Amino acid sequence: MERRYEIAKNEYETEDDDGRHRLVYAYFGLAIYFGQCLEETFSIMLCTDRIFKKKVKTNAEVNGIIDAIENSKKTMGNFINEVKQSYSLTTSIVDQLDNILDTRNYLAHKYFKLHIAKFYSTIGQLEMIKYFCDFIDESKQLDEKLKEYYTAYTDKLGLTEERIEQLMTEMKEHEIKRTKNDLKEFG
Repeated sequence: MERRYEIAKNEYETEDDDGRHRLVYAYFGLAIYFGQCLEETFSIMLCTDRIFKKKVKTNAEVNGIIDAIENSKKTMGNFINEVKQSYSLTTSIVDQLDNILDTRNYLAHKYFKLHIAKFYSTIGQLEMIKYFCDFIDESKQLDEKLKEYYTAYTDKLGLTEERIEQLMTEMKEHEIKRTKNDLKEFG
């Protein structure tokens, strides 16, 4: 399987200077997005754990747990610490969680401040893209490993892969329907 960076590098080589700059920002955006996907995984892990530990019986109780987590002001680090306490994670996964958190915080708060000069060279731009791609790949791999910890819970709740796919399709169809009428405003 071709790693994300090889694909990005090939894409980079076909772009002009302006396109190359946009590509750096695009991969930065993807890195931040995958960091947020991991945050959502932590939310799912905490929700399912609480639902089963509290042995909730009503939809109102389930919704209360979900709302409490979704509306929490807690940081990604707080969620990670709670996940560590709620699940019997391997040492390897705990180390990966800590590393992902450090990298995500670095990306969100300091990356461009410290690496802005890299925009002035091809090698620098490719270094940035590689850093983002590595983070994306690590985030996706960790997300897959974490699924093993909560899949039994989500299956019991009826959130199978098939049901999640169905919900995603419904969400997509709803968005397409919603925007068909609004397209004229932006056209």
